[in-house]
Amino acid sequence: MARLTRLPRWALAIGVAGLFLITGLAVWLIAARSGGQELAEFEERSLAYARAFADAAAAWIAAGNREMLTTAANFMLLGSTLFVQVSWDGELLVDKHLPGVSPPELPSDTDQEKVRLLALPSGDKYLDIVLPLPLEEGPRGLVHIGLDASWLEAAVRGRILLAAGVGAGVDLLILVALFLVLRRLRPAKAGEGMQPSVELGGLRIYDDGKLVTLFGEPVRLSPKQFTLLRLLASSPGKVFSDREILRAVWPDSRYANSKDVKQYIYLLRQRLGRVQPGAEGMIVTVPGFGYKLIPPDEAGLTER
Repeated sequence: MARLTRLPRWALAIGVAGLFLITGLAVWLIAARSGGQELAEFEERSLAYARAFADAAAAWIAAGNREMLTTAANFMLLGSTLFVQVSWDGELLVDKHLPGVSPPELPSDTDQEKVRLLALPSGDKYLDIVLPLPLEEGPRGLVHIGLDASWLEAAVRGRILLAAGVGAGVDLLILVALFLVLRRLRPAKAGEGMQPSVELGGLRIYDDGKLVTLFGEPVRLSPKQFTLLRLLASSPGKVFSDREILRAVWPDSRYANSKDVKQYIYLLRQRLGRVQPGAEGMIVTVPGFGYKLIPPDEAGLTER
């Protein structure tokens, strides 16, 4: 079995936010009412709750974080959950249950979802849910959850409606908090918040930040390479002679010559090609006259 390791702090923050989301879904379970239609609603919400936990469990297992998996299972027992079992690769990673509750034998079938209304030895009803772990590859496993359904016969509508209202508020707050956390963790795209000085399809040049992006990906350039590209992009399709390029890129040098221009054209093509193969063709040599730049679409480039 793969060795379980700890997740970084930022990943744990996302995991905790996801755990709170599961909690909010658990509160919503209480909003189901007794009767035939109420039972159908309860099963639907319970299945959504179990799927949310299965998705989170698969992510924690893939990341090797058993600690978060166990914490989430313990947290679920604070609500209407009677037991939580998680099996993976033939090993029972989690086997948590309330005192006095003995989970039924762990199913061996991991290919299909199962939702059944069963009874405990005490006679209390519970919803038995079995879900395969949504892992793309590797060993197979399952999640087995039992949810208290005794309230279906108790008809405590007042408490249920109150819990539903609280659950809606909790869900809204959790979703807002999760959005803010993910927004802080989301890496900023190159050029985000800046206005491009030149925009030729997927090619953007930012004078203020001395930044060039090709279809959103930054192109790493030296100062002279940036100046050269900025000159060519100032008039797409125009042929710039060696003299014009030398005057713009090497204004204070008496020793720069056509060989320097040729070398920097070569380096600039390389840098563009590293970002997207074929981007070298954006800079065209016009024999006997100089060089010109054509937009990405004319060079046959599209966003990958």
